[in-house]
Amino acid sequence: MVSFRFNEIPKGVSNDQLMLEAEDLDIEDSAISRIRLSMRFNKQDDNLRIECHVVTEAAFTCDRSLEVFQTELEGTYEVVFQVNVEDEKEELSGTLRRLDPAQNQIDISREIRDTVLLSIPIKKLHPRYIKKGEITGFEASYGSDPDSEDHDPRWDALAKLKQQIQKN
Repeated sequence: MVSFRFNEIPKGVSNDQLMLEAEDLDIEDSAISRIRLSMRFNKQDDNLRIECHVVTEAAFTCDRSLEVFQTELEGTYEVVFQVNVEDEKEELSGTLRRLDPAQNQIDISREIRDTVLLSIPIKKLHPRYIKKGEITGFEASYGSDPDSEDHDPRWDALAKLKQQIQKN
C-alpha cells in the first residue's frame, strides 16, 4: 500500500523514493518483482500534485523463442488531489481526485499498480530481436531433413508447400 498523511508532506516541492514488492500492490502473480518508485510532490494550500516514476525489473518468456529474459520496465503517472472537485477524472496521463484535508490520508496504490501493469508489453520479445527500436526478422525452418533422427513428419506437408511456392 502506498499512502501518505497529507499534513506530513511539506509545502512546496519535495521528493521521495520508495522500494516496493509486487505483493505491496497486489500484483504478486505477475513477472514483476521489485519496484522503485520516485515521487515529486508539489503541495499548495488547496491541492497536491504527485508525479510518479516507476522502474521495475521483470522476467518474461519470449513469445518467439520461449526463452526467459530479464528486462527493465518504466512508467510515469501524475495524480492531482484538489479541494472542491465534483467529478473525479481518470485519464491516460493522470488522475484528478478529490482532496479532503480532514481525512489526512492520501492513497495512490491503485495508480501505481496500474502504471506498473500498463508498462508490461503486449508482445514480449527477447532484446536480441529488437535492434534500434525495430523488431528484427525471425527466420524459422519448417520440415527438417527427413533422414535425420529428430525429423517431425508433421511438417512435411508444409515443407512441400514451401518448395512449391519457391519454384513459382
